[in-house]
Parts: sequence; C-alpha cells; structure tokens
Amino acid sequence: MAQPKQDMGSGNIKKLLLQLMIPAVVAQVVNLLYNIVDRIYIGHIEGIGAAALTGVGLFAPILMLLNAFAMLIGAGGAPRTAIALGQGNKEEPSPPPRPGRPSQGRR
Repeated sequence: MAQPKQDMGSGNIKKLLLQLMIPAVVAQVVNLLYNIVDRIYIGHIEGIGAAALTGVGLFAPILMLLNAFAMLIGAGGAPRTAIALGQGNKEEPSPPPRPGRPSQGRR
C-alpha cells in the first residue's frame, strides 16, 4: 500500500517535528526494553549466566564503536541529497558518497 507523499519543506515546524520525533522515541524505548529483557534471560542461564552477561557487557561498547564508524562512513548521502534538492536539482540528487569519503563533492 502506497503512502501519500508529504512535503517536509513547508508546514508547521512543531507538527513536523512531532511526526518525526514520536516514531523515533518509540523505537528507542522498544529497543531499550528488548535489551533489558534480553539481559534478564541471559542472566538466568544456568551455569554460565554471569559469564554470558560479562561477555555481553564487554562486547556492547565494541559494537557501539563499530556502529558509530559505519554511520560516519555512510552519513554523507543525506546532506548531499538535501543540498542538491535545495539547489532545485530534483531530477538527479547527488550520487551516494564513496566509502571513506563521505563529504567529497561532485566534480
């Protein structure tokens, strides 16, 4: 089912922020609850529960660093597309950035 097209460039700013903010906050709360319940189940594993929780606790920051690096590399496309659309180039927004060069402009 196709959703209607919404113009984010005009309209009430507070309404637009709420439309974007509410799903993001709900997703974060669901993710938080998932992690809490997951750790409860891991902690109740007989024999290795404490060691398993230690492993999860040690690996979580490593996973966050890997995720942050992936987001750093991939975060160049949205601003470049927004710049192209802001310049009136609606037919051909900027191509996605090459890995390792998220802010390189088109030449």
